Amino acid sequence: MLRIFEPSRFSILDVENLRLHYARTLEHWLERFEHNIGKIAALFDDRFVRMWRMYLAGSIATFKVGGLQLFQVVFARESNNEIPWTRRHLYDGECTSGFPA
Repeated sequence: MLRIFEPSRFSILDVENLRLHYARTLEHWLERFEHNIGKIAALFDDRFVRMWRMYLAGSIATFKVGGLQLFQVVFARESNNEIPWTRRHLYDGECTSGFPA
């Protein structure tokens, strides 16, 4: 990534691995999928239902054990100095997202 950003005069400001967050997102998607299985089965065949269930469940498991990674990279022009010194602003106050702070 550095080979892409730096020649274009971008600085990487932060890198965070969101794999466990994404596993939780997929858990919610699977829960909604199962809750709406009747509607889905009416629109698609049994093969689609099985494959989509396997995709969601397999992705959850693979993110949880570390086989899949999901990185968020924050970058800006190299001259941008208007960035926080820490991540404290992300964790101040009450957490409203449903995820632990």
